[in-house]
Amino acid sequence: MNMAELGQLITQLLGWSLGGMAALVLARYAYKIIAPFDVNAELVGDRNTAVGASKGMFQIAAAIILHGLVGGERMANTLWADIALVTGLFLLGLLMLWIGRIVLVAATSFDFNKQIHEEDNLAIGLIEGSYFIAFAVIIHGVI
Repeated sequence: MNMAELGQLITQLLGWSLGGMAALVLARYAYKIIAPFDVNAELVGDRNTAVGASKGMFQIAAAIILHGLVGGERMANTLWADIALVTGLFLLGLLMLWIGRIVLVAATSFDFNKQIHEEDNLAIGLIEGSYFIAFAVIIHGVI
């Protein structure tokens, strides 16, 4: 490996790492949109472990989707086109997680949101978070 290749490798490592951090910050905000309650009030004010488990596992799910997008070969001819494509597909992945949550809530025989938001039911938070991760693994496989 010559110096030019090393420089390119370091640049890509830093660029994709910073991009990955930005994507995970975006995922934090996406969870706030997906959740039908005030996430910060639940986490900080109520110390709701169900919301914490769900949000943490949502972050893991977002990272799994991101891994599927940045791992392997490049998808576009130029770096900027690749970044745009990865960004768009990542947003689509987050949208799919949101749709998955809607399906999960609709498929349950009890008030799913009440169990997480009002009852602080950790078991339901873990079920939701596990669903996010399982769905992200499926999305990763498709990518």
